[in-house]
Amino acid sequence: MVGIGASNLRERSETLITVENLTVEFPGPRGATVQAVSDVSFDVQAGETLGIVGESGCGKSTTAKAIIQMPEPTSGVVTYRDSDLTTLDKAELRRMRTDLQMIFQDPISALNPRRSVWDIIREGPEIWGTEDVWTEQRLVQLIESVGIDPQYRDRKPFQFSGGQCQRIGIARALALDPEVLICDEPVSALDVSVQAQILNLLDDLQTEHDLTMLFISHDLAVVRNVSDRVMVMYLGRIAEIGDADSIFDNPVHPYTTALLSAVPGSGVRDDGSLSGELPSPLDPPSGCRFHTRCSDATEVCATTVPEFTKFGADHWAACHHPQGTPVTLRDL
Repeated sequence: MVGIGASNLRERSETLITVENLTVEFPGPRGATVQAVSDVSFDVQAGETLGIVGESGCGKSTTAKAIIQMPEPTSGVVTYRDSDLTTLDKAELRRMRTDLQMIFQDPISALNPRRSVWDIIREGPEIWGTEDVWTEQRLVQLIESVGIDPQYRDRKPFQFSGGQCQRIGIARALALDPEVLICDEPVSALDVSVQAQILNLLDDLQTEHDLTMLFISHDLAVVRNVSDRVMVMYLGRIAEIGDADSIFDNPVHPYTTALLSAVPGSGVRDDGSLSGELPSPLDPPSGCRFHTRCSDATEVCATTVPEFTKFGADHWAACHHPQGTPVTLRDL
């Protein structure tokens, strides 16, 4: 899947999801608080794929799940089209979630082991009374479109491989005619050869069903191939966000540079920034949360949260000492 570039997307599309000052906290041990996501703001354009990357525990999955209010944010606003999802009652939110479907990391455990593939996929149309639209013939076509032979539709999930179960999960999501597909590490549990098949399938289905996608992964090589824009997260905050080519070719945040240095063939030199211990979200560092591992950190990094600065037409980073030159309107 090759991104077309966010600048082109904005010329032809609209803002579909807007996240403003999203914060998600969980109760921790001995009365402490886990600061999973802290004051995160971004938008998602209709028809694009936004890749979300970062180390384990950086808050990328929690951010995506909080969009559909699973879990409910501690504070902040999530707007889908004209609806603030944080203010909807349970019935309204349940209905809205049919438009925002999720594909999970572990495809086997995400499926009910007691039900047949056919029952799993047709359950959504049955619940929402859309059997007149999702006829048996159309459901069979959907199963075929994700690469599952309909003759095996009466089998249970344990009778399929991990890659086949992920295809079934994708079909289940598409049977609700969603507009947004949230992919939470959808290929991390699969063999490399199967990963490519699933990624190609998602590419085809995005075009066929006119989907907007959030693609969460720790694999930067995969993210570059599938994303139009990329959001880099560190310890619950956004470090850098923008057009995928700009982020990968000209990273300006030291954390982004450190991540890319671990990708074979990236051409980015390892500066040793990630050699330290990842701080705990129970007690994240003050100021820039990356300053405890950053070789460029100074006193201001430890005391002041950095604001976002523009480094391209669609490229922003929150850093006191960026590895690039900010741009002005005159530069653009």
